Amino acid sequence: MSTATLEAPEKIKQRPPSAATDIVYTICPVFVASNVALELGWIEEELKKVGARLEYLFSGREEQRWLPHFDHKLGNLFRDGGNIPSIWAKADNTDTTLIGLTWSGHGGQVLVRADSGVNRVGDLSGRRIALYQSGNQNKIDWWRATAERGILLALNLAGLRRKDVQIVDVADDHDHSWGAGARPSEVWASRTSERTFGPEVRAVREGRADALYTSHGRALSLQASGEFKVVEDLGRYPDWTLQVNNSPYAITVNTELAQNRPEVVIAFLRATLRAGRWINANRDAAAAILHRVTFYPSIADTASAIANYDFVPNLSPRNLAGIDLTKQFLLERGYIRRDFDVKEWANTSFLEEALRSL
Repeated sequence: MSTATLEAPEKIKQRPPSAATDIVYTICPVFVASNVALELGWIEEELKKVGARLEYLFSGREEQRWLPHFDHKLGNLFRDGGNIPSIWAKADNTDTTLIGLTWSGHGGQVLVRADSGVNRVGDLSGRRIALYQSGNQNKIDWWRATAERGILLALNLAGLRRKDVQIVDVADDHDHSWGAGARPSEVWASRTSERTFGPEVRAVREGRADALYTSHGRALSLQASGEFKVVEDLGRYPDWTLQVNNSPYAITVNTELAQNRPEVVIAFLRATLRAGRWINANRDAAAAILHRVTFYPSIADTASAIANYDFVPNLSPRNLAGIDLTKQFLLERGYIRRDFDVKEWANTSFLEEALRSL
């Protein structure tokens, strides 16, 4: 793995004070330590120590302000969350550096209507599976890519192939800006219903399709409605590769910032490491915070979902292998154009120095 972008620790400590650097961040509504570090004020605290100011990407009012959440085309940007946009950004858009990963054990679920008579994925042979399709050509269709891989995995487990079912493309022509807010909790609070009952859910509800793939948290809400039931859960298998779907979650940063201000990258990671350790030791308190920035139905559901998570970011061989699995799928299915070496993308030295400094 590359370590060339990091200066020696003594050089970082001796760097003379410089003008404050404006740092922009964006975090997906998923279980990552960055979400808690932000809510506790630790990211801002650590960045302030190295002369950096923090700004939320979605605090901008411009209509296109949200696009860097996907393509990373904004200087001094940190991103934490789903790996599909991060991989697309690295492959086809922007020079970024991977500095941390968080494992997710929830591979997603296949749902059908509760009154469908379908009790397992094998019963879907010859039936219709809804697959989301974004109408926005400016970003990778990460929702579709996530669902497509999950559907194919579930079919394979049932001894079925893609040709054994009918894939129904469900277009979302209104997929555009996510709105604005001062912090993630403000933005995501306004989108809970929209995310839960999206177009592919409506297709199944209205009988235009028989099944769909979705995330664990969203599935809980849909089951609570009494209209849907789960017929497959990819998180229940010992095979860890079934749990790789827009995860492990990736922390990335623009490479130019990493080269010019390595102490800023280390400061950001210090905050996430502090938060990861705190979450691991304070699950119930952490669940209350994470509930504000994710889409699980209740704090109790969130607490149950994170019970076995390790929130301390790392760049372990299995996490990197998970990123490579996602990248290969995106290449094979045409979601990204260019290949790259995941191990070269990852730089362990920032994380190592952040750990040493704590």
